[in-house]
Amino acid sequence: MIKNRLKEILLKVKKKVFTGNLGNTLSTFKGTGLDFSEIKDYVIGDDVRAINWKSTAKGLGVKVNIFNEERELNVIIAYLISGSINFGTKRVKQDLMAEIMGYISYSALKNSDNLTTIFFDGNLEKIFKPTRKLGILEDTLGYALGLDSIGKSVDYDQFCTFINSSIKKKSLIFLIGDFYNDINISKISHKNEVYALIARDRFEENPSFKGDISLVDPTSLSEDNMSLDKSSLKEYRKLLSEHDDKLYKHFLTNRVKYGKIYTNDDVYLRISRILKA
Repeated sequence: MIKNRLKEILLKVKKKVFTGNLGNTLSTFKGTGLDFSEIKDYVIGDDVRAINWKSTAKGLGVKVNIFNEERELNVIIAYLISGSINFGTKRVKQDLMAEIMGYISYSALKNSDNLTTIFFDGNLEKIFKPTRKLGILEDTLGYALGLDSIGKSVDYDQFCTFINSSIKKKSLIFLIGDFYNDINISKISHKNEVYALIARDRFEENPSFKGDISLVDPTSLSEDNMSLDKSSLKEYRKLLSEHDDKLYKHFLTNRVKYGKIYTNDDVYLRISRILKA
């Protein structure tokens, strides 16, 4: 089963990346090169050496130059493991996350960038060290498809501590998960370019089932029997909406680009749109 799914994802990834331009999208990394991109308002943390004094002198606030730097990237993919990724109607989110990882990984490797792949829950579960070899893709995808996620949850404080202590070079970081935990990644977003790719299933966001049901928490493994009706489903959707609004606000505050990808989406198309947004 895993071997067949691995083969299917590899074929899909190689075909779509080869005929598309995802690799070119990854190659444009905002830095301090000579390829001018735009002028923007200064915000705390911007390099003062990039101030455009001519535009600033017009009295519309401090302006800075932004450049696109074409160079080798340090790409990090963080596959965030929690019990809730073992759910899905069309397919489980764990499988979806593996496919997302496949597209980003193959694009980076085809672009001859350094790729580091991390599997993280409460602690570091597995790391595939920096490489430019395409052969690593089969290993990382196989690991993602075969891992046991039940009973696990992501500790974002531990994750940020690990990234800051292990990754010294400014990096392009892709976080892949369903992001149902409380999250704080401000400690890594200020010095890296970060994307959050949110894997979800449409049914879990808008369930239509009504009646008696037995639910098992995939993280704590606790079981609860309840009766779902129109009122309880409405409250569930409200709580989830509030959670996601808080999540998006955190991403925006910390300049993290993000987007949702559902289990029934065209994954390549969704990733392309998120990266170009």
